[in-house]
Amino acid sequence: MNREVLKADAKNAMKQALISPYLVTVIMGIILTVLSVIQMFLDKWQKILEDSHAGADQWRSYILFSIVFFIVYFIISMLLEFGYQSYCLKVSKRDESMSYGDLFSSASYFFKAFGLYFMIGVFVTLWSLLLIIPGIIAALRYSQAIFIMVENPEKGIFQCIDESKDMMDGRLWEYFVLELSFILWHLLALVTCTLAYIYVYPYMTVTLANYYNEIKE
Repeated sequence: MNREVLKADAKNAMKQALISPYLVTVIMGIILTVLSVIQMFLDKWQKILEDSHAGADQWRSYILFSIVFFIVYFIISMLLEFGYQSYCLKVSKRDESMSYGDLFSSASYFFKAFGLYFMIGVFVTLWSLLLIIPGIIAALRYSQAIFIMVENPEKGIFQCIDESKDMMDGRLWEYFVLELSFILWHLLALVTCTLAYIYVYPYMTVTLANYYNEIKE
């Protein structure tokens, strides 16, 4: 698998995309930033309650709001992760049906997406309990599961996981090196206070979508 070809094709696909990958990334970033600001507000609220020795009613209000926000944050973050991969997969295939609505396209199969997200997390966590390396290997083995589901929402949770394991058989190191090749881009994003992710994140995700398209054949 030629990494440079995958990356060059990703750049071309991004230029040809009917819906700007940069604008889609900005929209997703704004949504996540708003959620982060609310989390900062909650942290500040907690500190105020602690400093003022607030009563039980105030703490109950804080805890209830925190629980509701956590649920909302988790749901939105998960939908965005699936939706963004769905959009980038369409970009990689030059699919003209792409739209801004792709960011929340997984809402139509939310519980299945949640199940896949949860099971991958469980499996990776369990393998990580042994050592870090088995956890990394598990993450690599399940790396294609979300792409499989967003392309084929009718498929079951364990079917997507099993197909990902089959697709990644003998390709773990190859995929690891592909992801590692973006390390300097990540550093650039950190240096620019994450602003570079407007370019880096779609570039990386479309490249990974290209990889998925190659190995699924």
